[in-house]
Amino acid sequence: MTRSRPFRPFPTAAAVALVLAVPGLALADPSLPAPASMPVPDTDFVLDIGLAARLVPTYPGAGEMTVRARPLFGVERLTLPLAGVVGGGAAEGVFFYPAFRYQGERRASDDADLAGMRDVDGSLGLGLGAGVNRKTWRAFAEVRAGVMGYSGLTARAGADLIWSPSPATLMAIGPRIDLAGRDYARTWLGVTPAEAAASGGKLTAYAPDGGLASAGLAASWGRAISDRAMLQVEAGWDRRLGDIEKSPLVRRGERDAVFVSTGVTWRFGFGGS
Repeated sequence: MTRSRPFRPFPTAAAVALVLAVPGLALADPSLPAPASMPVPDTDFVLDIGLAARLVPTYPGAGEMTVRARPLFGVERLTLPLAGVVGGGAAEGVFFYPAFRYQGERRASDDADLAGMRDVDGSLGLGLGAGVNRKTWRAFAEVRAGVMGYSGLTARAGADLIWSPSPATLMAIGPRIDLAGRDYARTWLGVTPAEAAASGGKLTAYAPDGGLASAGLAASWGRAISDRAMLQVEAGWDRRLGDIEKSPLVRRGERDAVFVSTGVTWRFGFGGS
């Protein structure tokens, strides 16, 4: 069997630096596994990394939409000293990915629905996601800890049915759920008594406790455009639930959140012969 030509580590480092330098990053869900026409090279470490433009609500509960950057990231193979090889197939195996979400600042002057509300600085949650790919399905979960703007945890989980109309194309669709800690919920969806008074009666004081934040559906489509690059298109819908749905900001804004994104991933690998 002919071995794949070894990849170089330097493009990987450059791609990571590029992604981390882009403001307004929001990673929610791992990127698609690669289709069969993109074989995993025989190296110790193989990852898919890229960038997408993502149309999302301006802030949690908003009816207005904005475009933000979204990194795409997936580890196809990871060789560990004691555990051996994790992953190793285009649509099979365990995968890991960095889970992080940056929510841009919210300014009361930008939206009439925020009259009386304080400005909120941007917030950042960092964590880890993991899952498993099989030929016809995948499941994953991620947990993020607030490191800027809020404290506590948020989490997301999902599962997809996967099918391949052709060796170069992969499609997936499945449910999603989100959970939010109390501090995150109160930072973005809470209304203090002072804010309620400043709104002139348009908002009532509200202090959510967090918990189940939303449930919805996501779909994605990927097509290999070379043996190392893949085009990805995604769309999704989330219905806000629980304490989040009861927030006066959601009731004045939008209970349903939708997103659409498109981007490209590139495959890199290094290590081994």
